[in-house]
Amino acid sequence: MKWRFLIPNVFTLAAMLCGFFSILLSLEGEAHYKMAAQFIMLAMILDGLDGVLARRLNGSSEFGAELDTYVDMTAFGLAPAVLIYQVTLQNYDVVWRVLMTSLVVLSGVVRLARFKVKDPERGQGGYMGLPITACGGWVAIFVFLSETRSFSLDRGPLAAIFIAGVLVMITLQISNVRYPKPTKAMAVFVPCIVLVSLLFFKVNIAIGAAVVILMFGAGYVIFGPLLAARGKLHKRGTT
Repeated sequence: MKWRFLIPNVFTLAAMLCGFFSILLSLEGEAHYKMAAQFIMLAMILDGLDGVLARRLNGSSEFGAELDTYVDMTAFGLAPAVLIYQVTLQNYDVVWRVLMTSLVVLSGVVRLARFKVKDPERGQGGYMGLPITACGGWVAIFVFLSETRSFSLDRGPLAAIFIAGVLVMITLQISNVRYPKPTKAMAVFVPCIVLVSLLFFKVNIAIGAAVVILMFGAGYVIFGPLLAARGKLHKRGTT
């Protein structure tokens, strides 16, 4: 395999390992939930970098595209589901906890399978349904904040917002609502890398970065369909 194909795939595999490490840390217990959330966010950056490198090195390949699907399922489907199971709904019946996390996994599987079948351009023209990374990031940032600021995701208003957000996002994942492809322009992507890096800094800095990430993610979920519709109308107007 040529180096221009190898380098992006190394970043893809690193993202998958981050997702796997997140699962292991979640299973280790409460002391490791924060780091489990951080690894999901790190996987998100590595998953973005592999695409950037593949385009810049002219190293895109069918193998890399297939590999990316498994990374998405591991890091942004399974890892967040395990984290939800461990952190939230502890005082509820185990059946509800299993059902909730199963819905997260099933929605992710359906989302990725439909993406492969119905979008041969692999998102270059936008997405049908919310990208799986949005829900993964929502879970990771909420857990990170709850572990840093010591508030509960098991009960209370913040827990209700968290669970409601998860339910809305996994529904949007398998919907026909269109979302724009997030830009990978360096002017936008580099600040994203910086924000995720700040999650590993001192508490006050990390909390600020997490809140900014949460706001940007929520903005994409809410306003993404409007931007996609506007972009579609603009494209029609220029043809």
